[in-house]
Amino acid sequence: MKQFDFKKIKEFRKEAGLTQDSLAFKMSLLGDRIYYQQISEWENKTTGSISLPNIMKLCKVLGKTPEDFLSDPQAS
Repeated sequence: MKQFDFKKIKEFRKEAGLTQDSLAFKMSLLGDRIYYQQISEWENKTTGSISLPNIMKLCKVLGKTPEDFLSDPQAS
């Protein structure tokens, strides 16, 4: 079963040339306030969950689809 891969947030953020603070700011423009500390927490998670609205904000800001953030833990 595919799961959300939190490591991909940092990968895609760096590809986009964004800092944690600038990503948080751009996401905040789409709704509830996001702080850079939240981005840091997400990037350092190995398991857990993230809300669908925040996944959709990440996708919009980073130009990705929700599927781009999925990985198959059995594939290694």
